[in-house]
Amino acid sequence: MNILQSIVLGLIQGITEFFPISSSGHLVVVPYFSGWDYPPLYFTVTVHLATLFAVLTVLYRDAWRIIRGFALGLFNRKWRRSTDFKMGLYIIIATVPAVLMGLFLNEFVGSIFSRPLIVAVFLLLTALILWGGEYRGRKVRQKKFLTYLSSIASGIGQALAVFPGISRAGATISFARFFGVKREEAVRFSFLLSIPIILGSFVFELSRSTTTVLNGGGNTVWILFAGLVSAYLSGFFAIKYLLYLTKKKNLNIFAVYCVCLSIAIFAFYIINNII
Repeated sequence: MNILQSIVLGLIQGITEFFPISSSGHLVVVPYFSGWDYPPLYFTVTVHLATLFAVLTVLYRDAWRIIRGFALGLFNRKWRRSTDFKMGLYIIIATVPAVLMGLFLNEFVGSIFSRPLIVAVFLLLTALILWGGEYRGRKVRQKKFLTYLSSIASGIGQALAVFPGISRAGATISFARFFGVKREEAVRFSFLLSIPIILGSFVFELSRSTTTVLNGGGNTVWILFAGLVSAYLSGFFAIKYLLYLTKKKNLNIFAVYCVCLSIAIFAFYIINNII
């Protein structure tokens, strides 16, 4: 991997981590289309850290308020009735399914990660999830706040996103929308929910990558730095833009994109392997 590839993949990671179009799917598809090698584990870890920084930059007030409210609620019953304590509890509940999925299916997911046709199928599933969430969201009474049920549903959506091509953002937002949560609230919860899962993934994968990075020399450090900066900047603007967009627009445009990308993958495969 060179610096240009690092910048391009970093930009893509930052955008697709928060746009509901699957970051893991794009990290498979872009090298597939371009003929690049698939990014090494240490690069994936680095750009995920960058997206964590991006979330905290935009939502640090929300994150701090939730951490503070939850910590106080553990020792003071009065705080347990606060929105911040409940939100902290919702985030913990919603994180559990993804943790369990990652622990039990880590090897299986790794074995299918570099298969573009599988990504294409899961992109179609992401499109269906997005359309379904928007359709259901229009049919049920809108709720401003989450509930235990909607937070569990978002957590299940996040767990499904271990499969490349299923968007974490798309699944968490849409699964909350199935239970009538307002789009803006579902989007904000999706971003906050990404904090523990990205942090956990970073810590888990870091232990497997440190030696490789240290042995790679100065060039590896610069490549990682380029990816880190590009992923942070694109992630920051993706979060800000999606928070703005979803106040006025639905997510169907992203579903159309997922379908088009899936078709492109199938067409590319047929042209290169069959015709």
